[in-house]
Amino acid sequence: MVHREGLAVQVLQLQPRARPPNWVPVTVTEVADMLRQARVRKPWHDPELGCYALAQCINNPLGYQALGRRGTDVRRLSEESGVDDGKLVRAKASRARDAIEELCRALPDAITAFENSLTESFTLYSSSADESQQLRAIQDLPLATARCEILKKVLTLLDSLPPRQTQRKKAWWRLDAAKLGELYRTTIDVSAGISPGGPAVRFIKAALARMGYRPLPTHIESALRDPVDWRNEFLRRRLDDVII
Repeated sequence: MVHREGLAVQVLQLQPRARPPNWVPVTVTEVADMLRQARVRKPWHDPELGCYALAQCINNPLGYQALGRRGTDVRRLSEESGVDDGKLVRAKASRARDAIEELCRALPDAITAFENSLTESFTLYSSSADESQQLRAIQDLPLATARCEILKKVLTLLDSLPPRQTQRKKAWWRLDAAKLGELYRTTIDVSAGISPGGPAVRFIKAALARMGYRPLPTHIESALRDPVDWRNEFLRRRLDDVII
């Protein structure tokens, strides 16, 4: 017997989508028109389910722009297509990871330089008590030493961080293309092939453009032939935006 505790998985809340003010959802009727314009031969396997599922896919692209990445400035969002074109501002988690890596590189040398300066320190006598007090205040050696000790502890903690998995990321449009291709083959044309200029490629390219991806490569069929686990890849990419 499987215990319920073994089935429970804690899942982080993904960042919500940022839709441009001029965004208009595609309708089932429009999807049917797109299929006809792509000259997809009939009869379609399950036209009602297929057009609905494809419309939902187009209206909810995997590569959507997240509010946490672009902010909530309406003027800025109005200039965007609504999908990640690879030129967006980095996620906060990504910036934090870069900062951690920079600290791990820079702190050891900075700490060593301070400690060497402390070792080579000397005593300076002044005839003025005010000047002596001012010099003590300027360098505030006890506070500087305390900061150095804290930073040494911080460096130890940073060095003890568990490693993060890294992998080469595919362009977001490839994930949406894989999802569109899967829906197309299961609901519209179960025997569809991926040929340059074929109806499947024509429809998927039009659907990606409707999502907001532009410009697209001239030949997308090579990407469609490349097997992509778009479900797991989507989760990995979205969680990467929030996991430090």
